Amino acid sequence: MNSAFDDGSVNQLLASIARTHRNLAGALLRRVGLFPGQELLLMRLWNRDHQPQGDLVTALRLEASTVTKMLQRLEAQGFVTRHRPPDNQRIVMVSLSDKGRALRHEVEELWRELEQAAVGGMSSAELGRTLEVLRRLEAGLSEAQASRGPRPSPPEAE
Repeated sequence: MNSAFDDGSVNQLLASIARTHRNLAGALLRRVGLFPGQELLLMRLWNRDHQPQGDLVTALRLEASTVTKMLQRLEAQGFVTRHRPPDNQRIVMVSLSDKGRALRHEVEELWRELEQAAVGGMSSAELGRTLEVLRRLEAGLSEAQASRGPRPSPPEAE
Protein backbone atom coordinates (compact mmCIF):
# COMPACT_ATOMS: atom_id res chain seq x y z
CA MET A 1 0.00 0.00 0.00
CA ASN A 2 1.14 3.52 -0.70
CA SER A 3 2.27 4.93 2.65
CA ALA A 4 0.87 8.36 1.75
CA PHE A 5 -2.62 6.95 2.34
CA ASP A 6 -2.02 4.95 5.50
CA ASP A 7 -4.02 7.51 7.46
CA GLY A 8 -7.33 6.23 6.04
CA SER A 9 -7.99 9.37 4.04
CA VAL A 10 -9.08 7.38 0.96
CA ASN A 11 -11.61 5.42 3.02
CA GLN A 12 -12.89 8.58 4.66
CA LEU A 13 -13.27 10.37 1.35
CA LEU A 14 -15.01 7.41 -0.32
CA ALA A 15 -17.44 7.16 2.60
CA SER A 16 -18.11 10.89 2.49
CA ILE A 17 -18.70 10.86 -1.29
CA ALA A 18 -21.02 7.85 -1.04
CA ARG A 19 -23.02 9.43 1.80
CA THR A 20 -23.30 12.81 0.08
CA HIS A 21 -24.28 11.20 -3.23
CA ARG A 22 -26.93 9.05 -1.55
CA ASN A 23 -28.33 12.04 0.37
CA LEU A 24 -28.60 14.16 -2.77
CA ALA A 25 -30.04 11.24 -4.75
CA GLY A 26 -32.59 10.72 -1.98
CA ALA A 27 -33.64 14.36 -2.05
CA LEU A 28 -34.03 14.28 -5.83
CA LEU A 29 -35.87 10.94 -5.89
CA ARG A 30 -38.35 12.07 -3.23
CA ARG A 31 -39.71 14.44 -5.89
CA VAL A 32 -41.17 11.39 -7.65
CA GLY A 33 -41.93 9.32 -4.54
CA LEU A 34 -38.92 7.01 -4.62
CA PHE A 35 -36.20 6.01 -2.17
CA PRO A 36 -32.54 5.58 -3.23
CA GLY A 37 -32.05 2.18 -4.79
CA GLN A 38 -35.59 1.86 -6.10
CA GLU A 39 -34.63 3.73 -9.26
CA LEU A 40 -31.90 1.16 -9.95
CA LEU A 41 -34.46 -1.63 -9.81
CA LEU A 42 -36.81 0.31 -12.07
CA MET A 43 -33.96 0.97 -14.52
CA ARG A 44 -33.41 -2.79 -14.82
CA LEU A 45 -37.09 -3.19 -15.69
CA TRP A 46 -37.06 -0.27 -18.13
CA ASN A 47 -34.24 -2.03 -19.96
CA ARG A 48 -35.95 -5.45 -19.82
CA ASP A 49 -39.45 -5.74 -18.43
CA HIS A 50 -41.02 -8.94 -17.02
CA GLN A 51 -38.04 -10.35 -15.09
CA PRO A 52 -37.89 -13.02 -12.42
CA GLN A 53 -37.38 -11.46 -9.01
CA GLY A 54 -34.27 -13.61 -8.54
CA ASP A 55 -32.67 -12.04 -11.61
CA LEU A 56 -33.20 -8.59 -10.08
CA VAL A 57 -31.59 -9.75 -6.82
CA THR A 58 -28.54 -10.98 -8.75
CA ALA A 59 -28.28 -7.91 -10.98
CA LEU A 60 -28.58 -5.45 -8.11
CA ARG A 61 -26.18 -7.45 -5.89
CA LEU A 62 -28.52 -7.11 -2.91
CA GLU A 63 -30.00 -9.55 -0.45
CA ALA A 64 -33.27 -11.15 -1.53
CA SER A 65 -35.06 -9.67 1.50
CA THR A 66 -33.92 -6.16 0.54
CA VAL A 67 -35.24 -6.54 -3.01
CA THR A 68 -38.49 -8.01 -1.68
CA LYS A 69 -38.98 -4.96 0.54
CA MET A 70 -38.22 -2.62 -2.36
CA LEU A 71 -40.71 -4.44 -4.57
CA GLN A 72 -43.39 -4.38 -1.89
CA ARG A 73 -43.07 -0.61 -1.67
CA LEU A 74 -42.97 -0.15 -5.44
CA GLU A 75 -46.00 -2.41 -5.82
CA ALA A 76 -47.91 -0.52 -3.11
CA GLN A 77 -47.20 2.71 -5.03
CA GLY A 78 -48.44 1.16 -8.25
CA PHE A 79 -45.11 1.18 -10.12
CA VAL A 80 -44.71 -2.61 -10.51
CA THR A 81 -46.74 -5.79 -10.37
CA ARG A 82 -45.65 -9.25 -9.25
CA HIS A 83 -47.13 -12.61 -10.11
CA ARG A 84 -46.31 -16.30 -10.24
CA PRO A 85 -46.60 -17.82 -13.71
CA PRO A 86 -49.06 -20.74 -13.83
CA ASP A 87 -46.41 -22.99 -15.38
CA ASN A 88 -43.77 -22.28 -12.69
CA GLN A 89 -45.07 -21.37 -9.25
CA ARG A 90 -41.53 -21.31 -7.82
CA ILE A 91 -40.64 -17.95 -9.37
CA VAL A 92 -42.06 -14.47 -9.01
CA MET A 93 -42.17 -12.37 -12.16
CA VAL A 94 -41.84 -8.60 -11.81
CA SER A 95 -43.34 -6.26 -14.39
CA LEU A 96 -43.71 -2.53 -14.79
CA SER A 97 -47.15 -1.00 -14.55
CA ASP A 98 -48.14 1.86 -16.83
CA LYS A 99 -47.39 4.17 -13.91
CA GLY A 100 -43.91 2.63 -13.58
CA ARG A 101 -43.22 3.04 -17.29
CA ALA A 102 -44.37 6.66 -17.14
CA LEU A 103 -41.84 7.41 -14.38
CA ARG A 104 -38.84 6.68 -16.60
CA HIS A 105 -38.40 10.15 -18.10
CA GLU A 106 -38.59 11.89 -14.70
CA VAL A 107 -36.04 9.54 -13.13
CA GLU A 108 -33.68 9.92 -16.07
CA GLU A 109 -33.91 13.70 -15.68
CA LEU A 110 -33.15 13.41 -11.95
CA TRP A 111 -30.13 11.23 -12.70
CA ARG A 112 -28.84 13.79 -15.18
CA GLU A 113 -29.22 16.45 -12.48
CA LEU A 114 -27.33 14.27 -10.01
CA GLU A 115 -24.55 13.58 -12.50
CA GLN A 116 -24.30 17.29 -13.32
CA ALA A 117 -23.92 18.06 -9.61
CA ALA A 118 -21.17 15.44 -9.31
CA VAL A 119 -19.08 16.08 -12.39
CA GLY A 120 -20.53 19.12 -14.14
CA GLY A 121 -17.48 21.25 -13.38
CA MET A 122 -14.99 18.75 -14.81
CA SER A 123 -13.31 18.93 -18.19
CA SER A 124 -13.62 15.93 -20.51
CA ALA A 125 -10.07 14.89 -19.60
CA GLU A 126 -10.78 15.14 -15.86
CA LEU A 127 -13.98 13.14 -16.28
CA GLY A 128 -12.11 10.45 -18.21
CA ARG A 129 -9.44 10.17 -15.49
CA THR A 130 -12.11 10.15 -12.78
CA LEU A 131 -14.00 7.30 -14.46
CA GLU A 132 -10.77 5.34 -14.84
CA VAL A 133 -9.92 5.74 -11.15
CA LEU A 134 -13.47 4.91 -10.05
CA ARG A 135 -13.45 1.72 -12.17
CA ARG A 136 -10.13 0.69 -10.61
CA LEU A 137 -11.50 1.37 -7.11
CA GLU A 138 -14.60 -0.69 -7.84
CA ALA A 139 -12.54 -3.55 -9.29
CA GLY A 140 -10.18 -3.60 -6.32
CA LEU A 141 -12.97 -3.54 -3.78
CA SER A 142 -14.97 -6.20 -5.67
CA GLU A 143 -11.91 -8.44 -5.83
CA ALA A 144 -11.26 -8.02 -2.11
CA GLN A 145 -14.90 -8.77 -1.34
CA ALA A 146 -14.94 -11.87 -3.54
CA SER A 147 -11.79 -13.24 -1.90
CA ARG A 148 -13.44 -13.06 1.53
CA GLY A 149 -16.33 -15.37 0.68
CA PRO A 150 -20.03 -14.70 1.26
CA ARG A 151 -20.86 -11.09 1.88
CA PRO A 152 -22.67 -9.83 4.94
CA SER A 153 -26.11 -8.32 4.50
CA PRO A 154 -25.87 -4.78 3.13
CA PRO A 155 -27.73 -1.89 4.67
CA GLU A 156 -31.26 -1.48 3.40
CA ALA A 157 -31.38 0.01 -0.07
CA GLU A 158 -34.37 2.11 0.85
